[in-house]
Amino acid sequence: MTDTVNTTLAALAILAQVAAVLLAVAIVAAAVSPRARAALVSSWEGVARQAVWAAWVVAAVATAGSLYFSEIADYPPCQYCWYQRICMYPLVVILLVGALLKDRRVSLYAAVFPVVGAAISIYHIYIEVNPDKESATCRAGIPCSTRWIDEFGYVTIPVGALSAFVLIGLLLVVSFIAGRRSGDATPPGGATGG
Repeated sequence: MTDTVNTTLAALAILAQVAAVLLAVAIVAAAVSPRARAALVSSWEGVARQAVWAAWVVAAVATAGSLYFSEIADYPPCQYCWYQRICMYPLVVILLVGALLKDRRVSLYAAVFPVVGAAISIYHIYIEVNPDKESATCRAGIPCSTRWIDEFGYVTIPVGALSAFVLIGLLLVVSFIAGRRSGDATPPGGATGG
């Protein structure tokens, strides 16, 4: 069963990577081309609401996967895994509350979590690839260079976390842009979006 779950979660990470690339291309296209912007985003309000819910689903699946790895598969989390969890777990609550309250500002106050989490994930991947760069602190406990899973030739736990953080971050960008377009977001300082 563990192998099946590992493979499924790794496949979801790849799906998140594909979705993130497509979303990034759409955001850039909408930013540089008014025609693409009109074609890609016809209903800003609906896009904003769905983007927050989609980000919540990604955070919830990532959190469930994280808990599965430590509580069911018995993969003890290393120091950097804990830091990534600190960035992912609050997103489940913050995004759910933001989505339920239809608060378009959730993209502003949730944004720090995927940004910091992605940075930690990138460093964790670096440590996995370069175990000799691992600090003595990491080596003293659970080694941060340990690859508990290695699916499809590159998907490890921090790669999965990075995939989720990037997709959540891009969905929050879409939510922010869409909220400003529909006039629902109020940027910091109280000025209305335009």
